[in-house]
Amino acid sequence: MPHVQKNGTNKAQSLLTLRGDCGLLPVSIVLRQPLQPGFSVNAFWDGEILGGFILKKFLFSTTALAVAGAFAFGADANAAAKPIKIAVGGFMTTEMGFGNNDSAFETGGASSTTTSNKRATFNNVQDSEILFSGSTKLDNGISLSINIQLEGDQAVAAGTQIDESYMKLTGAFGDLRLGSTTGTNSVLKHMAPYVGVGLDGGGSDNYITVPAAVTAGNSSNASTSGDANKIAYITPRSGGLALGVSWTPSTSNLNTSPVTGGNAGTEIAVLEGALSYETTMGTSSVKADIAFESASNNTRKYRGGVLVGAGGVTVGGSYSVQDDDTEGVRDKRIAYDLGVSYVMGAYKFGLAMAQGTRDFGTNNEDDEDKWSAGLQYTIDTGVTGTLTYINADYEDGASGADTNNNDGHALIGQIKVSF
Repeated sequence: MPHVQKNGTNKAQSLLTLRGDCGLLPVSIVLRQPLQPGFSVNAFWDGEILGGFILKKFLFSTTALAVAGAFAFGADANAAAKPIKIAVGGFMTTEMGFGNNDSAFETGGASSTTTSNKRATFNNVQDSEILFSGSTKLDNGISLSINIQLEGDQAVAAGTQIDESYMKLTGAFGDLRLGSTTGTNSVLKHMAPYVGVGLDGGGSDNYITVPAAVTAGNSSNASTSGDANKIAYITPRSGGLALGVSWTPSTSNLNTSPVTGGNAGTEIAVLEGALSYETTMGTSSVKADIAFESASNNTRKYRGGVLVGAGGVTVGGSYSVQDDDTEGVRDKRIAYDLGVSYVMGAYKFGLAMAQGTRDFGTNNEDDEDKWSAGLQYTIDTGVTGTLTYINADYEDGASGADTNNNDGHALIGQIKVSF
């Protein structure tokens, strides 16, 4: 039988020993928790937070406890747990739309049509995924599940056929995810309630071209680690609050040891943390988050978001700031979004905007501005249709050349089937 023993009561150190039996060998986990007073903004990365927990050590300790608990704290977990059965689900989205780009952007300002690069007015896009999932529950109450997301479209870049692929352990300790999955900042974020095609995911780029010279982005997400391999942990909600922490050793999709240090190190490690609050009062709700991200390439990002719902109306938005801390480098990115949506029966209406700026170099400022009006209709169970109008404007602060600036609009229709 496992038991817990606590030794030491002085303020400098607390020793916690967990012992159990996994059937073949005894298991012993020792956690040392230095308790240090004080808190500062820089302490979020430097380590002085949550009563002295260093974020990465806190994450690794939680991972060790969860994994050890899964194998050490069941009397005979292998005998009681049923084999995982794989379920298949997914979605398919068919999209068609009309787009328009600035004529000067397409011709480069030249009067001769031989130099033009005219985009077609009509375009159609497919987006589909097959989801494989399965779970089992050990006799100690810990649930273990797997999730694999397979891209189902031909227009997918080589090496990106698998979206997410991870293992998850859940229990009284919280939610622990191991593998290729999105970071906790993205899981816990709140932003404008987009209806139809979102403004921050590049959906309109298939109709309104982004000039290569424009490097600003309007996404307030503080999870640049994407779906790279990581350890992600989310605490149970208490009083509406939940804390999430993720550690991504490298944003590159490689199995080799990450090269993140030294003069030749080019890979990027990312640490992120988010605090989320969610509560519901009758037909009203309040959701909010603040998040932080620090990467080994000297960039730091802060964000916050809020969503307020009352009846069928939802209003929300988010704001983020990213800075490059490299000495002598000027590079600041700001992004924000704001929107409102209204549900009436099977219909959902929405208005939203998203803007991003990047100030960098000597005196350069790139801008990306979008706004949209969307309509969604629930056709049947698992089947929805949307119609979205998007207006976009891109400006390159370093050059006034026509090929570096563009504006346009698009009308996009979608039918999405979930299964």
